[in-house]
Amino acid sequence: MKKLIYAAVFTFVLASNAPATVAGGAMQNANIPHLIHSGAHPNKARFQGATHHFEVHVQGKALSALVIDLPDDVKMRSGIEITNQSGQKIESQVSVNNRKATVVFSQPVSPDTTISIDLLGIRTPSYSRNWMYTISGKMVGINAEIPLGTVLIQTY
Repeated sequence: MKKLIYAAVFTFVLASNAPATVAGGAMQNANIPHLIHSGAHPNKARFQGATHHFEVHVQGKALSALVIDLPDDVKMRSGIEITNQSGQKIESQVSVNNRKATVVFSQPVSPDTTISIDLLGIRTPSYSRNWMYTISGKMVGINAEIPLGTVLIQTY
């Protein structure tokens, strides 16, 4: 009977710890750039000219470019501004072609850097919606675009 109780307690401890391990540590310990935060400022749907914002934590290889797929019905009027975790502007060249914005950094963003990307002057229809931006990156030494994930921006 004791063995059965010990086995049950052991199984319960392992099962209760697994979700925390997967959710909490998986991306923090990953050796690839990943998305960590997103939002709209202000997040009012009727406000035209808002800033849609997200952050990328660069890990592994240096990041040489970002590709942002803009959702339908989103118009960006004032460009893109990128800063590091210290608030210093990161020099880059931005081009928008059709529904795709490409940001090429003057100097590759080194690993262990968190960059903030501000999409300025965003115009959307004046109703609440979740806007999804697909983000890809180009790393130094890799010629292909690597998907980094999808950013969800909510407006109310």
